Amino acid sequence: MLFRSLYIFMNVVLAIATWEFYRICEAKGIPTYKFWGTVGTIALISGSWFFYRRGDRVELSYDFDILILLVFTLGVFIRQFPQKLNPQGIATMAVTLFGLLYVAWLGNFITRINFASPQGRYLVMYLTVVTKFTDIGAYLIGSTLGRHKMIPRISPKKTWEGTAGGIVFAMGSSVLCVKWMPGTLGAVGLTLPHALILGLLLGAAAVVGDLAESLIKREAGVKDSGTILPGHGGALDLVDSLLFTAPLLYVYLRLFVA
Repeated sequence: MLFRSLYIFMNVVLAIATWEFYRICEAKGIPTYKFWGTVGTIALISGSWFFYRRGDRVELSYDFDILILLVFTLGVFIRQFPQKLNPQGIATMAVTLFGLLYVAWLGNFITRINFASPQGRYLVMYLTVVTKFTDIGAYLIGSTLGRHKMIPRISPKKTWEGTAGGIVFAMGSSVLCVKWMPGTLGAVGLTLPHALILGLLLGAAAVVGDLAESLIKREAGVKDSGTILPGHGGALDLVDSLLFTAPLLYVYLRLFVA
């Protein structure tokens, strides 16, 4: 049940997030092939999920990512051929492909983490907890102790104090997760030193991910990516930090964790 729920969640949320990204770009005046890009998101996630679930064909999941990106790169050019009245053809193609990479390809690392080991679902839980605790810590510390603006032209409310608080919360939540789930996270090799390092790295990546989306929205003059989450914005606002923390966790696990 949890397996199926994560699959549905990723398809729905990342597809909506991709669509929202294209809407933000269109608010800036850049036409996009948003339907094409959103279909590409679902194809990338669903295909990867299929190959990873087939344990005897895991190696094909990497080739499938390349295939999808190749097909949609060619498809974007073909889609542009009949567009005689689009004066921003290069921008349209570039933004459409960037949306697929930024949201779908980065977000699909959650799939890789989920299938990285028999404890993959706990790694996804760990990733989500640490990432969201970064946001919580940044908000709590920033709203109470924040005095020094970080990058006001991108995010007027983000402060250095809040950023530091978010990273401290990330490290604390990382350590607590490893200590509370030794039978699952410990089974994949996550020790206390790894927890501290990952807390620091994931906390920093979460901040960068949040700033990256803020940069895109600020450039387009948009406050929130959408309205599906009252008081919180859209799907892209929900996953912006995860788009940067998921690839980092996956690479760290592959390189440094037994």
